[in-house]
Amino acid sequence: MTEHSTPVVGLLYQPVFEDFLVQPDCPADYVEIIPDTIWHDRGADVTPRFVVDHDQRASLDRLRSRLPVMLHGIGLSIGSAARLDEQYVAQLLEWVDWLDSPWLSEHLAFSVVELDEGAVNAGLTLPVPLDDESLTMIGARVEQVLGGLGRPFLLENNVYYFGTPHDSYGEAAFLNRLCHDHGADLLLDLHNLHCNAVNGVMSPESYLAELDLGRVREIHIAGGMEVDGFYVDGHCAAPPEPVWALLEQVVPLCPNLAAVTFEMLGSWAGSLPPGGLTEVLERMRAVTSRPHCSAVTSP
Repeated sequence: MTEHSTPVVGLLYQPVFEDFLVQPDCPADYVEIIPDTIWHDRGADVTPRFVVDHDQRASLDRLRSRLPVMLHGIGLSIGSAARLDEQYVAQLLEWVDWLDSPWLSEHLAFSVVELDEGAVNAGLTLPVPLDDESLTMIGARVEQVLGGLGRPFLLENNVYYFGTPHDSYGEAAFLNRLCHDHGADLLLDLHNLHCNAVNGVMSPESYLAELDLGRVREIHIAGGMEVDGFYVDGHCAAPPEPVWALLEQVVPLCPNLAAVTFEMLGSWAGSLPPGGLTEVLERMRAVTSRPHCSAVTSP
C-alpha cells in the first residue's frame, strides 16, 4: 500500500464477491483474506501440510494484481496453553510475504486444545484468561511472531457472550500491555464490541476510553443476528446503526488508523439489496474521509 491522506476501505474476500472486486469502479481499496478458509490443513504429521488448489491460487494471483491484499488469520490460537504451532506460524509468514500484506492480524483468542488423543480445534475463537500467566505466555508469542514477520502484528479484540469475572485484567488493559510491553498493534473490531454490549458483557464507551487507540491500525465492521437469545457475530448483514455510530466516534481518536474493513460471509451475500456492498463501502469512505481523519501512512 502507498500513503493515503485518509484510511483506506476494504472488503473481506469471499469467492462470491470476486466479480464485484474486479469491476473497474469497485469502491474497495483492498481485500482482506482469511487464509484458513483458502488452504486445506491436512495436519501436522502430513507433508505437505497446507494445500491450496490451483484454481484458488490463480484466483488470488489475479486479485492481488488489481488490489492490495491484507492477511487476517483465525487459526493461530495464540492463547492455547500447550504450545504455539510453529508450522502454522511459518505458513502464515510465507503467505504474508507472497501476498505482500502490510501487516498480519489475528485474534486475542484460542481455538486449539491439547487432549490425550491429540489437538482438538473448537472451530471458533474462545476468549483467553486475562491474567498475568496468559500475559507472559502470549506476550512471548507476540514477540516470536514479530521476530519473523518484519512488519506489524495486530491482535483483534474478541467476542464475549458471557462475562469472565475471575480475570485479573479487563480486555482493553490486557491488550494495552501486549502493545506496550511486547510490540503488538491493534485491530479494533467494532461489531465485536457491539455484540458484547448487546449481550450485556461490557460497555463500548468504557472499553474505548481505556484502550490505547494510538495502537489501532485497522478497524473491522460487520453485522450479526439473534440466535437463541444471544446476539452473535455472524458476519451476515450490513452493519447495524450502533456500529456505524461507534465508527463515527472512534475514527477521529485513532491517529494511526490505516484501514477499515467490512466483513461479510459469502453465504449471506443474498441478504444485501442490489448495490448493498457499494453502499456499505461508500458509507465507510464518507466516515473516514472527513476532515477529522489525520493523514496516515500504511506500511
